[in-house]
Amino acid sequence: MKKTSLPDYQAQLPRFCEHCGRPLPPGEHGLRKFCAKWYDQFGQVNDCKSDFHTLKNKPQNDEFRSYRNTVTTDAETIATLLTKFGNEVTTAQLAAQSLEITRSIDYDITEDGKIVSQFHGYLIISNSLTQKHQIEKI
Repeated sequence: MKKTSLPDYQAQLPRFCEHCGRPLPPGEHGLRKFCAKWYDQFGQVNDCKSDFHTLKNKPQNDEFRSYRNTVTTDAETIATLLTKFGNEVTTAQLAAQSLEITRSIDYDITEDGKIVSQFHGYLIISNSLTQKHQIEKI
C-alpha cells in the first residue's frame, strides 16, 4: 500500500480573525484565532484577542463596576456627613444625603438591638429607637 500525504488544508481554507474578521496569514499556526498585535500610526497597541475577551466579559465587569461605584459613593457620602454633622447623625440627615443603611457591605445586630453596618472604611451603629446613628472610621 502506497502512503499518500494529507492535503494541505491550511492553504485551501482561508481563516479569519474571530474579533475583526480580517483574514489570517496562510503561514500562521493552525490554533491561531486572532490577529497578531499591531501598532497604529500613533503608537497605540491594537490586540484583537484582548478586545474580544473584554467584550465577552463586559456584562460581569459592568456589574462589578456598578457595585464599586456604589461603594465609593457611599464612602464619600459618609465622609461628607462626618465633616458636616460630626460623629452622630439622625435618620433624616442620612436620608437627606441619600445614604441607605441597607446598602452596607456587611451588617450585624448586637444583643441590645443596635445595627452595626460596615461601609468601606466606616462603621455606622444605628439605634432604631432613638433614630440616631454613630459613625466610626475604621
